[in-house]
Amino acid sequence: MKIIEAVINKGEWLLDALKRIGYDMIPTNSILDKTLTGLGATHSEIHSKRNSIIIEPNVPVILGKLDENENLEAVYEKCEPYTVKKYLQMDIPFKKILTTPESFHKIRDAASSLGIDIYKEYFCLFDECEKVTQDIDYRRKIAQPIYDFFQFENKALVSATPLPISHPELEKQEFQKIKITPSYNYKKNLELIVTNSYYKRLRKVLDGLKDSKHICIFFNVTDGINELINNLKITDYKVFCSQKSVDKLNKRGIDKAYSSINYPLAQYNFFTCRFYSALDILLRKDKPDILILTDLRGAQFTMIDPLTEAIQIQGRFRKRGNDDITYNSLIHITTINPNLKVRSGNELESRISRFRANYNLLKQEHEVETEEIDKQAILEDMQSLKWQELIDDEGNINSFSIDNLYNEERVKSYYQSADNLYQAYLNANFFNITFSDVTECVGEDDIERLNHTKLKIDRRKMMVQFLERIHGDYGRGNITHEAKEFYIDYLKRQTEAIYIMEAYGKIGKAGIEQAQYKKSLIDKAVKQYNKELAETLRFSSKVLRDIKEEFELNVYIPKNDIKKRLQLIFNEHSIEYKVVQNTIKDYYHFAESNSQNTASFKLEAFKFEQVVFLTLGL
Repeated sequence: MKIIEAVINKGEWLLDALKRIGYDMIPTNSILDKTLTGLGATHSEIHSKRNSIIIEPNVPVILGKLDENENLEAVYEKCEPYTVKKYLQMDIPFKKILTTPESFHKIRDAASSLGIDIYKEYFCLFDECEKVTQDIDYRRKIAQPIYDFFQFENKALVSATPLPISHPELEKQEFQKIKITPSYNYKKNLELIVTNSYYKRLRKVLDGLKDSKHICIFFNVTDGINELINNLKITDYKVFCSQKSVDKLNKRGIDKAYSSINYPLAQYNFFTCRFYSALDILLRKDKPDILILTDLRGAQFTMIDPLTEAIQIQGRFRKRGNDDITYNSLIHITTINPNLKVRSGNELESRISRFRANYNLLKQEHEVETEEIDKQAILEDMQSLKWQELIDDEGNINSFSIDNLYNEERVKSYYQSADNLYQAYLNANFFNITFSDVTECVGEDDIERLNHTKLKIDRRKMMVQFLERIHGDYGRGNITHEAKEFYIDYLKRQTEAIYIMEAYGKIGKAGIEQAQYKKSLIDKAVKQYNKELAETLRFSSKVLRDIKEEFELNVYIPKNDIKKRLQLIFNEHSIEYKVVQNTIKDYYHFAESNSQNTASFKLEAFKFEQVVFLTLGL
């Protein structure tokens, strides 16, 4: 794809940059990569001298732009077909229609019934185009307008954060990419905090923001928002989410929830993902403090993509006058998961190929089957296959669904480690990062995850990981001895922790892994370890010295008496070894008396005299 660079200077708008490369309006067959949010792409199209259909990702975005022009028409779920027809018949110079992807068909159908060829008479602008790739796994209909989009003679895709698109029509129709390149330093400050004590860190950050007029929290899970409001006892709040979530929150007593932006903002304002992009949030006086939350303890879909969503979130707040700083602070608090499974490109290719093969097998069976009941059963099986999620309404492979698979794995890979996420933010080339990795050896989240893990083998694996982390950090000098003891004590309070600690202290991680984390095999390995250790310890210099001092030479001592006294010595030295009557023979030359009254040994000479001699320094 051809890439054209368009320079933009500070204080300029998108059209200023486009004019610099010879365009008065957004050009057709273009992917417009704005780099920056708030450059006025949709504004310029709304005020352009041509008919326009602008596809926006969500309803709040559309409602937020209705004030820009009295002749705008909003088409979304609640819009009735007759209102679209009425608008298309209005006598106005240039018609401007804003629609969600799911409601685009209302425009197409209304135009068709009126004999209007929208593909020739309208320019189609697909705004925030990365949302199709990001959302298609749970919004199947978001890609519905794509076939129509590519039929328009004049069309463009636009975003400050476009993702790669594999759709073949881009190449076939010779799309170009226009990259807007700022001539000035546009980077924004962001603090990245990685933690494994999520609530503790969040409370600390919020405590530091207690004097903020507006805290805007972007968190894509309504259950988590509900939990935060209740746990932190927040009363001055507003929640912005889908209407379905509004209804759910209302039933739980969260009564200040809205499906579109509602002013004035509260002190604490929560936004789900439908408010991450395109929407303009206007604050007349006080700048907000922005918190982005990722909590992998409960939901993977709280992951934020540093290359797209983080940039979009900070761009929701519009500047006032010449002030480029639109917020006081921007903080991303996140947990990570080293055990997150991320599939490689080759693995995804293999899975997609298998999905297709499974579908085709059933399809062939369906085609040759003659019994209607069996035919219907096969069809039901076909409809439940994963392949159905990767094809469109026409039965063709959906490029955006495939792109979504790869995109999800890319984002997941960032959250395997703090360093991965930090590097992703650096690669975004948009932020000045202040990076704080405050991961503890054993955090509150670790213990919570441990206690919610049902399989004992998995629990043991986790405890070994924690012990490795504690001893590793102590060995590297990252924590003090006191901190090490604190974490060990913290871990001891958990079920089966002492058992694993004792095993770890004896056979280590390697031994427990070799035992497959199974209790019977761990016990066996520990028993063998104790046996080998006891064999070594019972011949140590200190033990030999105590044995030598314990017994007199050349007198008969009852065998049972020797056995008991030798066992006491082993016990004092924590040697797990069962003494028998003949054990003493390992240490002394002896004479034996097997009298019927009392069986005895006469100890004549100590076998390790030289060892004791050297130990005593004689």
